[in-house]
Amino acid sequence: MDSQQQQDQKQPSSIGQAIKQQVLKAWQPVPTLNSTIILFGILSVYFLSMGIVLNVYSGKINQQSFRYDAFCQGYPICDFTIALDTNYTAPVYIYYQLDNFYQNQRRQYITSKSVEQLSGTKGLGVDDLSSCYPVITNAQMNKTVAIDGTPLTPTAPAIPCGLIAQSLFNDTFDISYELNNGTLIKVPVSSQGIAWPTDLEVYQNTDASQQWYNVTDERFIVWMRVAAMPNFRKLWGVINQDLPQGRYSIVITNNYDSSQYGGKKYIVFSTTNQFGGKNEFLSVAYICVGVASSLVQLLDFV
Repeated sequence: MDSQQQQDQKQPSSIGQAIKQQVLKAWQPVPTLNSTIILFGILSVYFLSMGIVLNVYSGKINQQSFRYDAFCQGYPICDFTIALDTNYTAPVYIYYQLDNFYQNQRRQYITSKSVEQLSGTKGLGVDDLSSCYPVITNAQMNKTVAIDGTPLTPTAPAIPCGLIAQSLFNDTFDISYELNNGTLIKVPVSSQGIAWPTDLEVYQNTDASQQWYNVTDERFIVWMRVAAMPNFRKLWGVINQDLPQGRYSIVITNNYDSSQYGGKKYIVFSTTNQFGGKNEFLSVAYICVGVASSLVQLLDFV
């Protein structure tokens, strides 16, 4: 048997055997000066171009925020006037912004919920809801009436349970456009479509006579998706009509106490574009990577 026949016999007969014998064919690129210059040239052009495009589009987004916690402190309902400095084209998104609220506290807050309960599983007892600690029962949740008006049993499981649900943002905003003669025209704000479709498929109610809150409410679902940073915005509603430049009256039901953790509250008006909301950080990041790639390319010439 010649050497060629012996070599053919040693060759694996399948990909599986080739993986086991570690004899797969491989190709390892060897960087050269020219290939490095070309690679970083392409990267610099791409990232600089994308950064400039993102910056231009971000600059076209109309956005204004108004802090109201200090103005409304101590009042259950407060009314103040804002001025939009430009025309807003529909859809206009209304956000609430909370500062200094750490939803990402992993030791207790972020895990204090029951996925089974939120997905509509019935018959869960107090012993089945240990993940909601320390807010498991209606008494711990400080809730006495169900969403259909039925009195709640203090020792029964709170639906929904947990710290995330207990800290639900519950301020409301009534927005009206103010005409020159002082007449107010109410601006309708919809909460439909503000939650992720994948979340809408998961959240299900169990029994209205046992729930203190409707878990399929989209504002609740948005709140349950915790934020990564202590200063964050969450979508509250959508205005499906243009907002002209001018004065607007906002009546706020001031339920949410941000002073207990030294926080701030804002209402934010914003439009969007093909790349989403206003995000100057992303454009700056792209430009910085593009500049860094250009510097590496120039160093290769030295």
